[in-house]
Amino acid sequence: MKKTMSIIALFVVLLFTVSANTERAYTAVEGINAPDFKVVGIDGSEKSLSGYRGRYVLVNFWSSTDAESRISAGRYARYAGNAAEERFVLLAVNFDRSERLFREIVRRDGLMAESQSIVKADEASSLIEEYAMAKGLQSFLIDPHGRIAAVNPSITKIASIVGD
Repeated sequence: MKKTMSIIALFVVLLFTVSANTERAYTAVEGINAPDFKVVGIDGSEKSLSGYRGRYVLVNFWSSTDAESRISAGRYARYAGNAAEERFVLLAVNFDRSERLFREIVRRDGLMAESQSIVKADEASSLIEEYAMAKGLQSFLIDPHGRIAAVNPSITKIASIVGD
């Protein structure tokens, strides 16, 4: 009887663990409302995702320590420079702990300064959880209604959705 109760208890714990992790994994998928957040632009201005409602927003989370996300930041910045500003905007969010390093990378990589922002360390962990980025930084194309239209979209995918 003790063995049966132990197996049932283990099964219940396992079930709760899986369901809790499953809920978090589906937080940021295509078709759901994107979690809102605020960041500080490189010029010191405050920006929020909800402030861009009515336009497509490519939110690119990147860091100097994550090579793939840093490369994406440059690729997306070049596309955003050519996109129609009234319909599409790039909101690049940096997770570096050093604002000096962040500014140097923006300058060195030739990124569009007006689209760059940095998030404080305490807010970074919240964004990582809300956008389910435990396995690495990602990019999200948000539609004019605030829903996630694509995760890690290619330039071709962005152009087909946005219509440029």
